[in-house]
Amino acid sequence: MAGTNVPLKCNCGAFEALLQNVSPRTGSHIHCHCQDCQTAARVLGAEDQLLPRAGSDIFHTTPAHLTLTKGQEHLACLRLSPRGLMRWYAGCCNTPMFATMAHTKLAFMGVWVPSMAPPAETKLAKVIGKVIAVVRTQDAPMGSPSLKEYGFNRAGFHVLARHVSALLQGRSRQTPLFDAEGAPIVTPRVLTKEERLAAQK
Repeated sequence: MAGTNVPLKCNCGAFEALLQNVSPRTGSHIHCHCQDCQTAARVLGAEDQLLPRAGSDIFHTTPAHLTLTKGQEHLACLRLSPRGLMRWYAGCCNTPMFATMAHTKLAFMGVWVPSMAPPAETKLAKVIGKVIAVVRTQDAPMGSPSLKEYGFNRAGFHVLARHVSALLQGRSRQTPLFDAEGAPIVTPRVLTKEERLAAQK
């Protein structure tokens, strides 16, 4: 059964993309409370888009489902360290968009759920499915609601299963975010240790 095509938009509307064939079969809905996700949100001024207790709402899928449709010149990339994830965002308004590895060896992409902009009649929660994992709760700041950690292994298994499926389909290295040689289409900004520490609380 085919999934739903979901537009992705930055806050100001200058950058747009399309995530194709979205469904609980083609991706996993997770909440991540890790310090790195919190730090990246602070650097980009996106703390207001975090869940309670500084959680990031993320949909794991593969880059082959992504198409850049508008304002590619605004696409930018942030790395918290030289070995950190590639955190892609819209530089026009600093909206987080995607996260990938620094290479195309693993067919993995985390999509920032607040950037998803389905048609009004489409219920996003049904399209991306229920949350299957809440991870790194030990990094969450004190407060409410209470958090229960679960699903880390399940989410990891789903990432590997989607990678194997992409390999079998010949789509494991298909991505609009890297060129044919496997280099990112924009040069990432890598935070210094001092910048990273300043953004941590």
